[in-house]
Amino acid sequence: MNKKPSIESLEKEPSWEEAVGRYLEQTPDYFLRHPELLAALALPHPEAGRAVSLVERQVRVLRDRHEQSTHQLHELIGFARDNDHLGERVQRFALAMIDTASLDDVLDTAQDMLRQEFNLDGVALRLTGNPRPSCPRPEFTAVDDSLLDGLLTRLVERNGQPLCGGEHEAATLAALFGSVAPNIHSTAVIGLTRHALRGVLVLASCDPQRFHADMGSVYLVRLGELLMAGVARHLVVSAE
Repeated sequence: MNKKPSIESLEKEPSWEEAVGRYLEQTPDYFLRHPELLAALALPHPEAGRAVSLVERQVRVLRDRHEQSTHQLHELIGFARDNDHLGERVQRFALAMIDTASLDDVLDTAQDMLRQEFNLDGVALRLTGNPRPSCPRPEFTAVDDSLLDGLLTRLVERNGQPLCGGEHEAATLAALFGSVAPNIHSTAVIGLTRHALRGVLVLASCDPQRFHADMGSVYLVRLGELLMAGVARHLVVSAE
């Protein structure tokens, strides 16, 4: 006795259009063996509306795919070129940190180079505890500094990953960037740790798209690591 097909099996059976499409995909030489069918096929032009041959339509589809692939290739080349340039800047920053002669030189050189090499509108550095109390610098703050604690707390919530594009209170921006604070529209907050020191490096731009939440942060982390390596080189000889 023949079983009636279940509702589930009927729903899974492909339609005639799907079956024909699958067959043609699996038999690409079908029209080579039946060229007379090509003359009977007519496809509307996607823009002009007139009927065109199957071959002409195929050529157009292939040309569109080629243009799309070419555009994607150019984008990839552009990304690679940008990464090369960024890598060169990071290398120059690393060499500068190696060549510094003192703790003051590290802090001044780092902030100057970040502004110039990376075309930034603001750079702020805050670290807990001053290893040289007799020679204070604005980069070193008290251990219980509320501004630094707030930024570090936000970084902890991100498992230490840089905070990019986040909005900050006007008071925070003013404390970090002074008179240029009203013009700052995007920032990257990078966590810093080395030995007993901890803190943040904040990069700022007037461009609201410069730093955003979806951007990669590998190079930002590297900059923070290089900066702290430069600072650590002079802590022993500079500490009192």
